[in-house]
Amino acid sequence: MKIALVHATTTALNPIVKAFHDESNEVELLHYMDTGLLPMIEASGSLTPEIIRRFSLLVNLAVQSDVDCIQLSCSAFNNVTNILQPLYPIKLFRSDEAMLDEALAFERIGLISTVRETPIALMSYLREKNPSVQVESLVEPGLIHLLIQGNKEQHDERVRNLIHQLEGKVDVIVLSQYSMEHVADQVHSTTPILTAPKASAKRCLSYLRTRSSVVSDIPK
Repeated sequence: MKIALVHATTTALNPIVKAFHDESNEVELLHYMDTGLLPMIEASGSLTPEIIRRFSLLVNLAVQSDVDCIQLSCSAFNNVTNILQPLYPIKLFRSDEAMLDEALAFERIGLISTVRETPIALMSYLREKNPSVQVESLVEPGLIHLLIQGNKEQHDERVRNLIHQLEGKVDVIVLSQYSMEHVADQVHSTTPILTAPKASAKRCLSYLRTRSSVVSDIPK
């Protein structure tokens, strides 16, 4: 199985690679990254035509490499899948859809994000699935840059503070960025905490295995 991972930041790389390798030793991962995308969406506040065109360059390269599917790793860009999916024959997976589907089993969802634009993409997905879902969102814009700059301790402390602010107020806490996954292990919370990398890898691989099984069952 050959899977393309599309990144907008280096901080998402290790969590999603580990998640795939934990799930399967038969997967080949190809990486496509443009770290210029994050500053662009932070400056514009939305998915502009320029951002979509630039993002599509990564998807084009992935498709040309004959991958079996494409997994996004940056949640701020998830809504681009709605725009680009009709243009490609292979499946594009959002970075968060498996995690958010788990979160929808709960009545009150708390979102923690370190990129200002991320809640827009996550809440649009949640409310499309359940218009009456209750969502409380905490965002500390630009916090992800502490991690990019190597200030891991300060980043983690501030994320833990955001988690503590939501404890008891919601039924589940969602850590929106892949880069926050490791912080979940640092907190002993009475509220369940969901992270995306492992859930994303499982869904992606399940899709490919199911598709492979269906193809092999077709009479020749």
